[in-house]
Amino acid sequence: MDANEKVAAGEGTSTPEGVDAEVRTPLHTTTALCPTCLHELKAEVYADAEGAVWMERTCPDHGRLATRMWPDADHYTWLRSLAFPKTTPCNTIPASAPCPHGCGTCSRHERRGTLLEIEVTRNCNLHCPVCFMSAETGEGDPALDEIGDMYDVIAGAVGTDGAVQITGGEPTCRKDLPEIIRMGRDKGFWGIEVNTNGLVIAAREGYLEELVWAGLTGVYLSFDGLTGEVYEGTCGRDILDVKMRVIERCREVGVQVVLSVAVVAGLNDGQLGDLLRFCLDNADVVAGLALQPAFTSGRFDAERAMPMSAGDVIFKLAEQSDGLVAPRDIWPLGCSNPLCDTGVFFVHGEPPAGVEAHPSGFYPATRAMTMEEYHAGYSPDSPQGSVFLDILDRKGVEVASGLSVIIMNYMDAVSMDTQRLRECSMMVTVPDGRAIPFCSYHLTDAAGRRVYPPWCKEELR
Repeated sequence: MDANEKVAAGEGTSTPEGVDAEVRTPLHTTTALCPTCLHELKAEVYADAEGAVWMERTCPDHGRLATRMWPDADHYTWLRSLAFPKTTPCNTIPASAPCPHGCGTCSRHERRGTLLEIEVTRNCNLHCPVCFMSAETGEGDPALDEIGDMYDVIAGAVGTDGAVQITGGEPTCRKDLPEIIRMGRDKGFWGIEVNTNGLVIAAREGYLEELVWAGLTGVYLSFDGLTGEVYEGTCGRDILDVKMRVIERCREVGVQVVLSVAVVAGLNDGQLGDLLRFCLDNADVVAGLALQPAFTSGRFDAERAMPMSAGDVIFKLAEQSDGLVAPRDIWPLGCSNPLCDTGVFFVHGEPPAGVEAHPSGFYPATRAMTMEEYHAGYSPDSPQGSVFLDILDRKGVEVASGLSVIIMNYMDAVSMDTQRLRECSMMVTVPDGRAIPFCSYHLTDAAGRRVYPPWCKEELR
């Protein structure tokens, strides 16, 4: 990949002349990784002359790397100032190695898990260019008793009233997926969601009904855009019609769907406003929109890297929303570091006094409450996507026809701030009893080697 291709992909740029002499405004210090050796290093976070935020560290073996972290330093600083008190995890294990090694969840970890995943397969019926999964053959998938152990890990860590997401690979590749869902319900879990590309749900009559009968409560559907060209870029082929059929199937069956968007610079980042409007138009079945900047590049210039950040998504969404939402209407969700999980809930109906009506008929809930009210009403037991919804419901606001929007800022070896990692609330469970932070579990070095193999059945050296 040459320099022009890197810039077009939003993944890298050549180092400009005079970079050492650029104007810097120090913001804070943290710890980051060398993408080549994954050693944890001291890092400086600063704003450049244009107000963009960078994180810079120097590896004694592999040199300096500066990563662009956020488009606007004022917004970055504002978000960081809104951190919620930390609810520490239970049942931690001793820290056995520097971050990001030795996860489990280790005694260094500062926040408990609120969304826990069970990875039931590495097999997939698509080979998407932007997917962080390996789309392997499925050989070695966990047995049902191992999946049962992973449910028990979640029950022991956060109880059975949290959210569980069944993921992969593609979970619908497993013929026993209904049994896996039923097992979770039998163990007392009330919320079980399947993360899927939708191919099987769209193609197989009665399949979604079978999953719902087994206890499925939600579909987390990858949905990257509203034109075929987007899917050609993210999935290798146009499957927009499949996605639309899945939404209709969910509407017919009466199960909610969350649309998950892998935002890729230059491909679908211009459709964020259209995606928001689509979700609002279909809020009877679409409960949420999850925007996730694509985060697995592994390709970067020797001295600078420019992955797309959640901050870029926040500003682009605001620009494309026709005035419905502004960057500071989107608040931290409280469950993890403020830079990792942000969101807003759009209420349908007449706004309260002092809040301007919008032609869409929706308004951001954050315009009708203060940050003090938000903190006072916040419950650490709320799943990530329902923080605002739970507060509004307790206040008597009608939420059934509203829409949650969440922006998640996943980290890879180029962008990982290990201090943020220690606040991760999204965990992947493995059969040996560990719950590993999502960004650790999927972490690879610059050569694509995983730190944690699937289900941690063998250790990599």
